[in-house]
Amino acid sequence: MKTQVAILHNEYPTRIRDHVATKLQQLVKFYDGTVSIRAVLERQHDDHRAELIANVGRGVVLVVDARKESIHMALEDAVERMGRVLRRHKEKLKARRKLRA
Repeated sequence: MKTQVAILHNEYPTRIRDHVATKLQQLVKFYDGTVSIRAVLERQHDDHRAELIANVGRGVVLVVDARKESIHMALEDAVERMGRVLRRHKEKLKARRKLRA
C-alpha cells in the first residue's frame, strides 16, 4: 500500500510525519485491498485538521475529515473513523459477493 503525508500551511516536526505514516500503515488490517492512503494535515485558526483519503480500487475513494484542538487528537479521530469506513466497505463487498452466488 502506498502512503503519502501532506502538510499544508504549517510546519510540524518530522516525528509527526513518521507517526502519521505508521498510523496509515495500520489501516491495512481493516481492508487489505487498499491501494493508497493520503493524509493531509493543516492548522486552521485554533484547530488542527486531519483528512484521510483512501483509494480502495475500482475508482472508489473514501474520505474522512477530523478537526480537534491538537494534531494528535485529530489524527486519532480520523484514523478511527477511516477504520470504520474501511470495515464497512469490506462488509458491503462481501454482501454483494454473497448475493451473486
